[in-house]
Amino acid sequence: MLFTDLTEAGVNLRMMNLGGGFPTRYRDDIPEIDQFSTAIMQAMIGHFGNALPEMVVEPGRFIVGDAGLVRAEVVLVSRRDRNDPVRWVYLDIGRFGGLAETEGESIKYRIRTPHDGTALGPVAIAGPTCDGADILYEKSNYRLPLDLKSGDQVELLSTGAYVTTYASTRFNGFEPLAEHYI
Repeated sequence: MLFTDLTEAGVNLRMMNLGGGFPTRYRDDIPEIDQFSTAIMQAMIGHFGNALPEMVVEPGRFIVGDAGLVRAEVVLVSRRDRNDPVRWVYLDIGRFGGLAETEGESIKYRIRTPHDGTALGPVAIAGPTCDGADILYEKSNYRLPLDLKSGDQVELLSTGAYVTTYASTRFNGFEPLAEHYI
């Protein structure tokens, strides 16, 4: 309607920025990129017919998500109550060290451990800062190996989008996230 109204007013728009937000795979499978492209083209043709404007898209995470990996160390594995099946796994990185998008448990990173393939149990995952907001996952039904212990190295996968830009500088005295490029 905007294009039509402006054309009738003598303003000829010729380009549309469709934004971004093409996803990368975290824990759940996602549609392939061609499914997004097909849906976009069907909608554009439905609205514009053969008079398609030039289109700009920003694929973002789709391109860079898998380019990043965060290696973290397990600082502590504990239970709040001995009868509680949920273990609390504290990492040496948290929301204030670069994992800001775990707020509200919105981005659910895949986690690889040295004990993958062994028996699993429910966990809540938190950062190291003792700040009550530094809980990464408490409601997302994460399950990690029962053998996981302090000192184990874990890898958070598909962290290429925004993690290093969110890394704070010395929050609560913790060093900012180190970056290595290959």
